[in-house]
Amino acid sequence: MENRLIHENYILPSRSNRHATLSLSSAIDIFMDMAMEHAEGLNVGITEFNKKELFWVAAKTKIHFNREIKMAERVEFMTWPQAPGKIKSDRQYRISKGDEILVTGKTEWVVIDTETKGIQKLDKIFPDDLIFCDDPGDTSDFERLRDFKDGEAFGEYRVRSVDIDYGLHMNNVAYVRAIEGLFSSEEWDERKFNTFQIDYKKSCYEGDVLIFTKKEEDGRFFLRGALEDDTTIILAVLSRK
Repeated sequence: MENRLIHENYILPSRSNRHATLSLSSAIDIFMDMAMEHAEGLNVGITEFNKKELFWVAAKTKIHFNREIKMAERVEFMTWPQAPGKIKSDRQYRISKGDEILVTGKTEWVVIDTETKGIQKLDKIFPDDLIFCDDPGDTSDFERLRDFKDGEAFGEYRVRSVDIDYGLHMNNVAYVRAIEGLFSSEEWDERKFNTFQIDYKKSCYEGDVLIFTKKEEDGRFFLRGALEDDTTIILAVLSRK
């Protein structure tokens, strides 16, 4: 039983931005796809979870680009779960080329019961014979993102049918794409963000309108996405490190 999943591939045109480099949302998209593929191989994916009425839910995701990755560049993608805590499980991600680490990332996951929506304990989730990978990956903590109500208006996004996933709510990566689209191409070029974290606070659904507000502190760009009734859905921060 492989405790990590490794793929080697090119950066494809469908994953590239206007500068022909891997985009933020596409990197996270690749990570989420690999997480599902690896979970299936460990028998903790959708196939087995459907039988148990369980579902993986992302609570937080962070990613850091050490450098841009060009279209057609051949790189290695890797993912592995770390030994879980009582109710939370971190999964690590990495994109590298030879000995050069290009991108690091990780996601904090919880498992919920699809009927009760209750969070489940993880002590019996992974196979008993799984030896977790000893590679620590990204050892930095997730930043504690604080909610705020005094931000400046930044934009709105109406959730569309293409944003909805199997869980019947807005997909994890769809939030990231929505955030990308709030910035103009010129703003992306000027700010040169290479570090991103998003916290998923609540779900939203097709037809909902996400109202984004922003705060800037010490060159860091904080975002809050909320519903029209002021329910906080996501918190995020973008920065240049």
